[in-house]
Amino acid sequence: MTYRIESGYPLESDWLPASVFAQHHEILSAAVAIAIEGVDDPEAQEVRVICVETGEVVWRSTEERYE
Repeated sequence: MTYRIESGYPLESDWLPASVFAQHHEILSAAVAIAIEGVDDPEAQEVRVICVETGEVVWRSTEERYE
């Protein structure tokens, strides 16, 4: 499976290049770690990891249900 990162907030990091947020990632745990790094407050600024093949949200930084 491959995973992509999405958010309604700008994704940026002091130590990761901007391109990493647009890439597809082979490892879910790596995608989650990168996603968390992309926003200042992941509990308030939702960021999601999506399975590219299925379109399913496989991880989200907030507890709200995805619609």
